[in-house]
Amino acid sequence: MSALLPHRRTALRTLAACAAATAAVLGPVSGAFADSPSRGTGPTPADIARCTVTKTVPSILPIEGAHVDIINRPIPENGPQGPQAVLKDKDGNLLLGGVNYNHPVNEEAGLKLTNLESGRATLWERRSAGGVVFLPTHEFPPLPKGCPVYWGKDSGGTYVRTVKLADDSIAKIYRIGPDHYRAEGFADGHSFGSIEATTAEPYVAGNLNGLIVALSSKGELTSWIAKVRPSGPHNETLADGKTVARVTELGDQHYRAALVDADGRTLATMEVNGEAKFRSAVKVGSLWAVLETDGSITSHVAG
Repeated sequence: MSALLPHRRTALRTLAACAAATAAVLGPVSGAFADSPSRGTGPTPADIARCTVTKTVPSILPIEGAHVDIINRPIPENGPQGPQAVLKDKDGNLLLGGVNYNHPVNEEAGLKLTNLESGRATLWERRSAGGVVFLPTHEFPPLPKGCPVYWGKDSGGTYVRTVKLADDSIAKIYRIGPDHYRAEGFADGHSFGSIEATTAEPYVAGNLNGLIVALSSKGELTSWIAKVRPSGPHNETLADGKTVARVTELGDQHYRAALVDADGRTLATMEVNGEAKFRSAVKVGSLWAVLETDGSITSHVAG
């Protein structure tokens, strides 16, 4: 469940349908892959082919026909495979190289990958002139049905339960260890990414085209559909009708939000800072709140 730009509000079902169409092009997807990949057996060439999806997107470089080939596939325990993006010219020739899981930044090509552990990496691009910083431009396509986020790594944990999400998709929750849970989302049987909450980050959230999924390190999970909301520095009353979020701007894509009660007491704080941390979540009682890098907040009261 990865970072999405505010203007990209396509329906989740549309993404799922695209994933299904991609899987059909690659061939039938078998049920050979369990929810957590087994230890000690690596993928076969057929496995890799089945679990590889590609998408071509235009480059933001001012070069006619320049484009980026995005390749999504499970992350290997060793080796160069995994999520990848390659810059090419109009004839399909390599142009200044690319980025992958092991080398996620290429300053010369102006490419960067983030959110790699979710299974839905985010592509960041930078123009060649004008001093423009890296900006998120595209999200990777979802992995085909039955394909793991990792190859050869026992990262699945112990299955706990399945939760129906706000848009009728589902999330499977796994316990990785003490105060460490992972939630993986599925629409029409296709994984659309995962989030993990730990003692170091006890509240996390994903945003898939406005579907917010929030998880705690205790295994609590809730979801809601985000509404259009203010961005930038501002104050707003949250979903419980009494908590006020005071959002202040600290720099470019760097915001802090203080959640205060009716007496002005600070209940919790959240902070985001561009690509270093593009989303922050917190839970106060039954109120969940999520801050994004444009300074916007979405909130929800869990039942």
